[in-house]
Amino acid sequence: MAYLLFPKNITLSHNLSLDISKEKVKDEEAFVLLIPQNMVTKIVDHLKFNHKFSNAVPSFNRGEDYGISRMLIPPWELHIRIYNESYFSGFAKVNAHIEIARRYLQHLNFKYVQPVIYEPFKYYKELFSEFLLVYESKYMVDNVNENYWFKVISPESNLIPWHPSSLFSYTINGIAKKVKNMMNNDDTGKMLENVAYSAKK
Repeated sequence: MAYLLFPKNITLSHNLSLDISKEKVKDEEAFVLLIPQNMVTKIVDHLKFNHKFSNAVPSFNRGEDYGISRMLIPPWELHIRIYNESYFSGFAKVNAHIEIARRYLQHLNFKYVQPVIYEPFKYYKELFSEFLLVYESKYMVDNVNENYWFKVISPESNLIPWHPSSLFSYTINGIAKKVKNMMNNDDTGKMLENVAYSAKK
């Protein structure tokens, strides 16, 4: 997974074309996917049994009914949240992002979180093949006309395993210094580099 795609221009109902700003690229609420409510449990089980997803713990609870994750290319992890209710009757909504795996201390740095829409669909389309995308929770997207292309960039700083046995080798001051530098350094906090644009229909 060298690149990520995210909508740059979309068409809503009544043939309304809308450009998505770069600021929206980091907004996980900008786009959600829809899946049938009566298929949620089946889809979650399918992802766990066939695609190595597991419960995403620990994680910040945002009211989701299901939270699952799986490793993509180390150290990147795909985290999917599924909510049984949505603006559209009969459908559940899906939010997802990639992030540093929760086994590392850098998982707590939100600079490494990037919303995604195509990645979760890739895994559940075997059961539900309709790509239903919604903008701002209630506007159905008729078409994605163009995408941003982003290159995934691994952190430049050393990843700190989130395990007591590993953390024991660091002093409290050493950990605090590393976290402070990690949070304040814009270069090490940079996950994505805009490299190109491409049309995708």
